[in-house]
Amino acid sequence: MAELNGNDCVIVGVGVTQQGRNLEIPERELRREAVELALADAGLKRPDVDGYIACHGGVAFEDLRYLGLGPLFSWSLSSGGATAISALIAARGVLAVGQASTVALCYGTVPSRFRGGGSGGGRGYGGFGYGYPELFDMVGPSTSHALHAQRHMHLYGTTSEQLGAVAVTQRAYASKRPGTLGYEKPITLEDHQTSRMICEPLRLLDCCRDTDGGVCVIVTTAERARDLRGTPVRVLGTGTGHNIRNWYDGSVYAHHDDIAPAKARAFAEAGIDVGDVDVAALYDPFTISVIMQLEEYGFCGTGEGGPFVAAGKTGPTGTIPTNTGGGQLSGYYATGFTAMVEGIHQLRGEGGATQVADAEIALVSGHGGNGGIQNTWAHATAVLGVGK
Repeated sequence: MAELNGNDCVIVGVGVTQQGRNLEIPERELRREAVELALADAGLKRPDVDGYIACHGGVAFEDLRYLGLGPLFSWSLSSGGATAISALIAARGVLAVGQASTVALCYGTVPSRFRGGGSGGGRGYGGFGYGYPELFDMVGPSTSHALHAQRHMHLYGTTSEQLGAVAVTQRAYASKRPGTLGYEKPITLEDHQTSRMICEPLRLLDCCRDTDGGVCVIVTTAERARDLRGTPVRVLGTGTGHNIRNWYDGSVYAHHDDIAPAKARAFAEAGIDVGDVDVAALYDPFTISVIMQLEEYGFCGTGEGGPFVAAGKTGPTGTIPTNTGGGQLSGYYATGFTAMVEGIHQLRGEGGATQVADAEIALVSGHGGNGGIQNTWAHATAVLGVGK
């Protein structure tokens, strides 16, 4: 990698609040806590933040008074689980044209507040009503992802046990990471196989869970970062894809997302190939999502994702350690920030018991928006690197 130059976008602060179920903390308070933690991490003060992006449902206009921020702009941005990287892309543009010098990307939601409401007993991200598929009795995002899994099994012989290997591997990571839902709670393949069916072939342990929590990521220019105490992480490349393209040509189920253009742009900008990636942090609402992304990013061939994971290739001694904090399946669900935070932690050497030795390049993905029968609309890719 090239040396940092003054205009490069770097991540200098990360704040992650408690993550969990039914925390009973207001979402704006979670965002305040996240901002406080990120500022302390970076060694910044509130007046230093001159750009604010409220991610995925945050109401930027009212946030500012509560958070005590006075930026030059405050925007709300939502692209489902692709929001975190989408906000990073927006911040890169702002920094590049000199509209701000330090931008806070802030997230904090309380999906458990929906508990007991809605037609199906809950309306969180995994609730009963989730986009227009409800009109056709497709209940929750598991239904659309189950169609992907069924197709993958039919064409490539992928098995339920191979889906379970994803869940077991990621739980093994989470079981060693304090603060995750799966901490000190490893599971076995038998646990996976005996967990109740949610939407065939996806069992309970194939699915992530909504969690309450807040995250704030602060970015600035490399020149500004040199004066800060936070360990910088470089944004080497970013890209996006939109699944409407696959919808139009009828290939929507052949792909998990429209990953190809997102990967091509991000990897080209970073000047890397898939073999250069040391650690992957993939958006993982369901186990099939990990398998299909491993294939589409090129870590293995099409249809080979199931055996690839079952052979331990995504584990700590595998060829591409993946979702090393447990991901969303066993870590926590922060709508795209889960993956981004893990990529940052790994590059800063903060991965604790699941730190990947000498990690210099992390692949981070996001996926989300709508959850219709085509799965979701948006995919986003970020390539992060150590700040040298």
